[in-house]
Amino acid sequence: MTNESNFIDSPFPILLTFHANAPAVRAELRSMQKTTLPLLKTRNYSLIIFNKGHLMQDFYQAVQHHLEKESAKLSRYTYDTYRWHLHKLRLYRESIDCKNVTEAFIRGYIEFMRARRNQESTINRSLSILRMFINMAIKEKAMRTNPMKDTVIRKHEGLRHFLEIEELQFLYRRFLESSAQLTYSERESLRAFLFSCFTGLRYADLKTLSWEDIQNGKIRKRTQKTGSLIYIPIPNQAQNLMQTKNASLVLHVVNNSSFNKNLRSAAQRLGYKKRLHTHLARHTFATACISLGIPVEVVSRMLGHSNLQTTLIYANYASSVIDREMKKFQL
Repeated sequence: MTNESNFIDSPFPILLTFHANAPAVRAELRSMQKTTLPLLKTRNYSLIIFNKGHLMQDFYQAVQHHLEKESAKLSRYTYDTYRWHLHKLRLYRESIDCKNVTEAFIRGYIEFMRARRNQESTINRSLSILRMFINMAIKEKAMRTNPMKDTVIRKHEGLRHFLEIEELQFLYRRFLESSAQLTYSERESLRAFLFSCFTGLRYADLKTLSWEDIQNGKIRKRTQKTGSLIYIPIPNQAQNLMQTKNASLVLHVVNNSSFNKNLRSAAQRLGYKKRLHTHLARHTFATACISLGIPVEVVSRMLGHSNLQTTLIYANYASSVIDREMKKFQL
């Protein structure tokens, strides 16, 4: 990037050379530079000249500029996740100068998320990504310091909700019997949700699941999130949910916010009261597998976990289900 001290002479020296009043214009610009640059350096952002000569003060623009430069190195899942969190920040504050990204801004963001009833695990995840965004702005020289550098974001292991086997059977049966009562979006969202309950696929992998990923009744696919290769035999219930090969993708999956909205309305129409959401399906698959006696190591591989400890969390919940059920046999 061009050094701040000589940005007047470069990268646009030819333009000034051929300007009729070039010497006068250059002298005036140098005079402005002497007063402007020191002022900018006292703020929490610096002067950035892009190819169109724009001054980058807006925090979101600085982050977006960095993401566009690095997009080739990011997976589609990661890039979309960052874009979603930028959108979420804009819902909190439509625009914000880099100099105003302070501890007060961060505290306000936390209160905003709590007011929207975000879980603590969701809030912590959002704060982690905000810290990444600030570091991106620093790399773009739009900010000098990170107000979150000393912030400790505690990993909050929230309660993983899941469907009981009986609940899953009820939803599956109602879908097969009464899906005609649903709108197209509700039907396809619930279809994808149930498919995830029986296969453990993440939302991003549901959305990109193609017929080429399915061979001999088994899913072989690299996950969008980690790039790990997963191998999942498709149970009969999931095969019944797969549509005919009239498109390259197996399922029609809408964007995440609409997906969850469709799930809730579909469940209500079919007489199911529990609040459904994307991650509930994956949690259901993991807990059901372990409850049915499938070894944790096998479940971990099907889920695409890189760390067995992550899968063991589900084992703890499965144990609580077993303990509760065994009480029914006490005389």
